[in-house]
Amino acid sequence: MPAFSVLEPAVDPNNRISFLLDWQLTMKCNLDCSYCLVGIDGGHDNSTQHPDKDGCTQALEFMFKYVDQYMETKPRGIRYVILNVYGGESLHHPDIVEILEQIRPFYKQYQDRWHLTVTTTTNAIITNKKLNAIIPYIDEFTVSYHAESTNAKQKQQFRDNLLTIRDSGKRLKCIVMMHHDKHLFQEAQDFLSWADNNHIKYLAKQIDGSVADAFSKQQITWFNSTYQNKTYGRYQPIDMNNSKSLKISDVGRACCGGRQTCQDQNYKERQFYVIDNRFTDWYCSVDQFFLFVKQVNGLVYVNKDCKMRFDGSVGPIGSLSDTDSILNDLRERLTVSKPVIQCKRARCHCGLCAPKAQDLDTYKSIMQKYQKVTQ
Repeated sequence: MPAFSVLEPAVDPNNRISFLLDWQLTMKCNLDCSYCLVGIDGGHDNSTQHPDKDGCTQALEFMFKYVDQYMETKPRGIRYVILNVYGGESLHHPDIVEILEQIRPFYKQYQDRWHLTVTTTTNAIITNKKLNAIIPYIDEFTVSYHAESTNAKQKQQFRDNLLTIRDSGKRLKCIVMMHHDKHLFQEAQDFLSWADNNHIKYLAKQIDGSVADAFSKQQITWFNSTYQNKTYGRYQPIDMNNSKSLKISDVGRACCGGRQTCQDQNYKERQFYVIDNRFTDWYCSVDQFFLFVKQVNGLVYVNKDCKMRFDGSVGPIGSLSDTDSILNDLRERLTVSKPVIQCKRARCHCGLCAPKAQDLDTYKSIMQKYQKVTQ
């Protein structure tokens, strides 16, 4: 278990805590990375079809109705929502421009109640013409660099597209997938230098859940040096000496979005990398900051990685075929039953930044700052 008993996001005006609507628009992808699982429960599945536009429209309406209920429970200062459109590779959906065009009109009725940021997580391997058609509808691009599965032409296309996004004035962050293969690791390091030289913000990311994160001691030393430069105050280095595993994802991890965290309510010290991400039986607010919609099969989850439910089981909270039931259940939870998720997962990945505590009373105490005071 962790050496701490409370984990919260650090206060950071440049990376404020928000409600993340993760919308997996399609399972199809133009890359086939070994560390991205194939299949309906994986990261991509090219045997599926792109979901139809009408179904996507209905999902968009549902997500805004869902998050609007949560925003009613929060202080005005943290009523921020991020709609993350991703896949597979969402920008390869044939109707992607038409789908993105609908977002702002749907949001208009909520604009006085909460702030929306539209982002896309993409490998950016698309034509420059299509990219320029998409840019007006996206506030922030999170692009991922994959040294393993891209050829020289695609790597150049990737760089060119990053420069196009940068020059458009849209916010841009590049997630660089660090592979354990020494040649690919070096290639990723070279790309980081290129990003630095071109003033592109990046995050060097370990790969979870695969043999691809069995890094060498030299590579772990590099991670420690890099993460030391990315944090404030105290930093606990990755230490594999006491681990039975060769995977650093079994030792700890950084937040997917690069958010810093605070431990045991010590808000003066920030951690970029969380040592020991085992929160089994902890009380977690992941439901109050995440929703995951899997468009290809219509299933709706609290979070894309943990998929925890309030009864302690793992699975969907409903389906897009019956969104009224999901919305009614949410209304009941927020106004009457008010249950708390108690994690049953062995490891925390996405959802690391959601406030959590080992003790229920402590959890309720820290959550007061994230909930609107009622008279």
